[in-house]
Amino acid sequence: MRDRRNTILSVSSFSTTGSTHSGRSSLSEKVGLSPPDSPTLPPPVTRENRRIIRFSRLTLIKLLAGIITLLLLLRALLCWPQNVIKPSNAGHILDNGPATSGAHRNQSGSVIVRDTSGRSKWTVLIPENSSFPLDDTQYADICSEGEVLREVLVRNTRIGRLLSLTRRTGYYTRDWTYLNPSAFGAIGASSPVVPNDEVAKMCSTSLTFALDANEASFGKSMLMLWLSYGLAKREGRAFFIDDAQWAYGEYALYFAPPPDQGCAPPPKHHIVPCPHQTKHLLVSAGTAEWTFGTLFDREFAARDTGPGMRYKRVFDMVRKGYEDLFALIGVDAAYAQTRIAELHSEASAHASPVVAMHIRRGDLHPHEQQYSGDYLPLERYVAGARSLLRSLRSKRKSNATNDRYESTLDLNSDSTQLSLLLASDDPDILASSSLAHATSPLTVQRAQERIQLATKATLDRTSPVEPLREPGSAYVKHIDENSGWEGGFFSALFYSLGNTQASTQRRLSQLPGSAGARSEQAMRMRELVGRAYLLDLAVLGESDGVVCAVSSAACRVLGVMMGWDAVRDGRWMNVDDGRPWSWDGSG
Repeated sequence: MRDRRNTILSVSSFSTTGSTHSGRSSLSEKVGLSPPDSPTLPPPVTRENRRIIRFSRLTLIKLLAGIITLLLLLRALLCWPQNVIKPSNAGHILDNGPATSGAHRNQSGSVIVRDTSGRSKWTVLIPENSSFPLDDTQYADICSEGEVLREVLVRNTRIGRLLSLTRRTGYYTRDWTYLNPSAFGAIGASSPVVPNDEVAKMCSTSLTFALDANEASFGKSMLMLWLSYGLAKREGRAFFIDDAQWAYGEYALYFAPPPDQGCAPPPKHHIVPCPHQTKHLLVSAGTAEWTFGTLFDREFAARDTGPGMRYKRVFDMVRKGYEDLFALIGVDAAYAQTRIAELHSEASAHASPVVAMHIRRGDLHPHEQQYSGDYLPLERYVAGARSLLRSLRSKRKSNATNDRYESTLDLNSDSTQLSLLLASDDPDILASSSLAHATSPLTVQRAQERIQLATKATLDRTSPVEPLREPGSAYVKHIDENSGWEGGFFSALFYSLGNTQASTQRRLSQLPGSAGARSEQAMRMRELVGRAYLLDLAVLGESDGVVCAVSSAACRVLGVMMGWDAVRDGRWMNVDDGRPWSWDGSG
């Protein structure tokens, strides 16, 4: 019996074990058939991803701390007290608005006013009875004061300080602190009484170029005039010329009138030199710093191109001015056309191109450091002219279509029949032995013979000066000697034309821009100087190749007259410091 119980117990124990194993297998099968975990549940934390989670939390904390720190710094910057320049030290302040600003209306300058919304703005105030144009120093003071007043207004506002930090100033960046003089007049100050029909005809925007009394260089004046015209056309402005104070007299003495603009010019007191966004802008040699300064160069001079292409956009604007404004008048225009046709006919007879040299002396020295206190040697100009003559003849030879014509283009043929054109401010240079030696066996002829700068020897032969003796007196009245252009063009000599030097007072009255320097006789002589200069340029500008020094304004003008293809292809050749064309000679 005992054995049977033990057997039963033994069997029972074995059966229980097997039953348990079977139950686990069944559970495992059920688990294997259950659906996967929900994808929306986060993954379980393991040793592998615990470091990643900790790193993500640390990065988030650092990012939030950085944002908070940046906001605190920005708040401190905007709210930090500024050391503001007092406006009274920079310009006139109209604190109580235009209605009570009568004490300041007799002075030209930059002022702070309030617009119709009560916000402070700066503007340029020029009394209606002021002479036009103002002196260069006055315009320079206006722009300098305006820059200071703008800084005052910007520093006094939080948004202004923020914009000054985040915005990069460009040529066309709008100055939100500026109020146009026309808008200022509309709220009560200096408002002109203009009929409604004239207001409708008035130009909405314009650019007025004022020819300067203090600029003796005709070439610089032309380059800036043409560039201003091209800029005005690019910006959609009407263009006007003011010659009231030009050192060379009236614009109409030299050129045909500029194209009609289809609208009337604005009131004189609305024409201001800065900022560039103003509706009616004035440009002159004295305001070039603001109109054609660093921001202009940054806007229009290409930085990512070769040196020869950097000023292509500027060249196009100057060229536009030349095409629309350079038109000689009267007998000078007829002579220039006849002379150009004569020179090209003579060159064609010898199957040769027309190659010219322009040599500037006087008070202008080259850029090249070796000769910065002297002049470039004549041999350099002649070597450039020979190179141009050879290359242009070779090009014509390669384009020849028959043997007879080709034989006349032999580069080794007699060169005594070939000639070079020459224009220079030094009347003695053509007869110099150094030039004759450098150009031999080529001959050299003047670009034009109509008007020439005379030397003292020439003047003494044609208009001798003899001392005057009063009858019965032992004293001889002194007569000033003739003064010629030996050595070239000098600004001091130009301003002394037609004036005597009898006293210190007279010498002082001959300073640029003074009334004493604008006598009728002086203006007649200056007119002849200007016409001679233009005739030289008109003839040389139609040649096949020109050699000159880019430090001279005449050289840069010739590049514009010949066109971009001539500059690019080397038919306009600069022999000064290897610089490319630029409107101001800086390269």
